[in-house]
Amino acid sequence: MKKLLCGLLALAFSLTSLNVLACSGDKAKDEKQMSTPSKPKV
Repeated sequence: MKKLLCGLLALAFSLTSLNVLACSGDKAKDEKQMSTPSKPKV
């Protein structure tokens, strides 16, 4: 039973960390997309 709980906790932790990485990656992409069009204008 403890192994199952540990496995679920590890799975939940890995999923949340992956979601955080994906979200931060999306933000970085959005920032790049926002900054690249402004550079040629300037």
